[in-house]
Amino acid sequence: MMRSLVSVALAFAASTATAAEPTDFDATVQPFFKTYCVRCHNDKLQKGDFRLDNLPRDFTNLPIAQKWGELLFRLNSGEMPPKKEPQPKAEELGKVADWISTRLKEGEAARMAKRGPITHYRLSREEYGHTVYDLLGVYFDVNLPGAFNDDPRWHGFDRIGSLLSLSPSHVERYFRAAETVLERAYPAAPPKAQKTRRDADDGKWKAQGESGPIRWLLWPDHGQHLLNVSSPGLYRIRIQLSGLPSFKGRVPHLALWHHGQKKSILGRDVLAPEGEPTVLEIEAFLPEGAYTIKNESPGMFSDGHTLSNTNFTFRTTKSTPQSKPTGYKFFNEEGQPIYPLLMVDWVEMDGPILTDADKKKREGLIPVKDGDITEARECLKRFATTAWRRPATDAEVERYTKLLQSELKAGENFRSAYRAAMVAILTSKNFYYLEEGSPTEARAKLTDWELASRLSYFLWSSMPDEELFAAGKNGTLTKPEVLRTQLTRMLGDAKINRFTNAFPKQWLQLHRVGQFPADAELYPDYDKWLEESMVLETTLYFDTVFKENLSLREFITSDWTMLNPRLAMHYGMPPLKSTQFQKVKLRPEDHRGGVLTHASVLSLTSDGTRHRPVHRGVWVSEAVFGRTPPPPPPNVEPLAPTPSNKPKATIRNQLEAHATHATCASCHAKIDPLGFAFDSFDAIGRWRTHEQVQGGQGDNPLVDATGTLPNGKAFKGPDDFKQLLVQDLDRVGEAFVEQLATFALRRVLTIDDAPYIKAIAAASKKDGYKLRTVIENLVMSDLFQKR
Repeated sequence: MMRSLVSVALAFAASTATAAEPTDFDATVQPFFKTYCVRCHNDKLQKGDFRLDNLPRDFTNLPIAQKWGELLFRLNSGEMPPKKEPQPKAEELGKVADWISTRLKEGEAARMAKRGPITHYRLSREEYGHTVYDLLGVYFDVNLPGAFNDDPRWHGFDRIGSLLSLSPSHVERYFRAAETVLERAYPAAPPKAQKTRRDADDGKWKAQGESGPIRWLLWPDHGQHLLNVSSPGLYRIRIQLSGLPSFKGRVPHLALWHHGQKKSILGRDVLAPEGEPTVLEIEAFLPEGAYTIKNESPGMFSDGHTLSNTNFTFRTTKSTPQSKPTGYKFFNEEGQPIYPLLMVDWVEMDGPILTDADKKKREGLIPVKDGDITEARECLKRFATTAWRRPATDAEVERYTKLLQSELKAGENFRSAYRAAMVAILTSKNFYYLEEGSPTEARAKLTDWELASRLSYFLWSSMPDEELFAAGKNGTLTKPEVLRTQLTRMLGDAKINRFTNAFPKQWLQLHRVGQFPADAELYPDYDKWLEESMVLETTLYFDTVFKENLSLREFITSDWTMLNPRLAMHYGMPPLKSTQFQKVKLRPEDHRGGVLTHASVLSLTSDGTRHRPVHRGVWVSEAVFGRTPPPPPPNVEPLAPTPSNKPKATIRNQLEAHATHATCASCHAKIDPLGFAFDSFDAIGRWRTHEQVQGGQGDNPLVDATGTLPNGKAFKGPDDFKQLLVQDLDRVGEAFVEQLATFALRRVLTIDDAPYIKAIAAASKKDGYKLRTVIENLVMSDLFQKR
């Protein structure tokens, strides 16, 4: 019956999309195309990678409808026909736009009917880690080498269901992960929390007749192996130390370096006088392994040598607070450190710590009595229902009970047999897939259980909590007043930090920061902590906009940003008094404000040696306007270095010569101005007035950051450009809603989603596009609550 109804719907939609329209198309649309469009979009020339002369008119076909939707957007935005071409009258344009809109609407029902009755979305590896922690209170490092496959990305988003496929290697890794998680949750012998301490002044270095503490000196890129973690988990670390900035003002950076992973797990800037050490307290989840307390500042000295990693201790006394170790020159003649230095007195570590909240998560999931199959069945049902985020049926649970019994018959003890059943539940598709829809019925709306998971994975990147489960169980979550109450509660929960960290990284494609390492000769001051600080500035900026419920306008331009001492130095701003990230008011001469001038964004659109205006333009088009330009044609010649016998030329000069080719000019006219606006910033995001050009003759040329947008509006630099974006905030807001919906719905949006996106943006405009309002309007919309 359902298939026949769908067939009727498809046939009806197809007939309305084709049988009734040839006259309008032949009389109105085709002549319009012939006059204004086909000359540049035909079988021989496809500007913008777009061909019109043979575009099918089957509006029930989604890919075809998407192309018509793209055409409609370009007509309405004034991109087509280009300004230099003959322009249609408003009446002509209106008739064509109306014809396309009508046909798209007529085909919508048929396109929706073609969607399958059930959809699966695999958890990303980050979501897997959060989920097993919220389920069992177990920290599982999904980024360990070999733990999980990398998740493919679509324009920065790593949670798009159509890309997150499942291969045999995934299943194997899920199996190993499940065994590890359950072993840590229910170990045969729970690890005992221990408190260890290492002192520099541990008695080995006492000297008769002298007083004052012995301290470990950590110079740049040097550390002490002081910690060993035998069981992964939550640890509390306390370190008493001093941090002395170099005479140039660079603050030393303390890092906890993992030997096995060969990377810093966490770090802090330290600023404390030698005679007034501070106690740094850190609480974090740590993977097992050996750790070094390290001064993660660049280690190359001016003479080209690096200091060896020999243990180095020295004595300080009250009478000589600036006492200097011998053997190396660490201080200049004025007694100032030449390099940023750390002086460590002692290190304490307490853990692994099992909190009461994490203990509670594990209660009631393991039978109290060995051999009690009835109790085991009840526990398995409870575990499966929580893990699968929906009620497990008796038939489903019986499969796992039989597995338990078969393991017992094979000679396994009860504990091992029960563990095997739990592993099977965690390696079921019901755990690592979010499932929406039903194979037995066609429905447009989500159930309460499905809505609970969609909401929790949107905001928390994890499973629903008890209260959200309860709303799903009693069938009230789909009621607007209940949904709004739950949304408000979840936005105020500590787990919302997962959203404010994950979404900006994916929206702004921050995973690309550091993909092309900065050239050490061109940028000797670039270091790993600077790179991490760049990303932190952007994620903490987004977090501040969220927590203060500021307008989306702040993403374009503002008079503040989030800085730590390392970034303040990088931006040439006054030194900060504290070492933590803090909200800093900007001056006009800082040339910052909004995310577009963050060093993270400016560096991810560079190649490690030079800025890339085209890459910056493409990024602005995607992240700010939600439009992906077509790829370049094949065999495009790369920009060559300036010949040694020619005057130095900027990259802009080279691009303008390059874009004179007919195949390049139309796209470059739209992309390049968006990138030229930020030519005043180099490849690592520093402000400049001249472009450093390798090769060529003469002085380095002045930067030219002026430009004209396709709509004819001109700008004189990045500040002017940002003001033009603010004037077009409705378009920016609509694009942001689309990015947010892509993250929330875990899929690429289509032409059929456009009316919902416009409605959410329009509702958000009434409150000045405040971020939390945008989120609320999305969650309360039909778009969020339907399949």
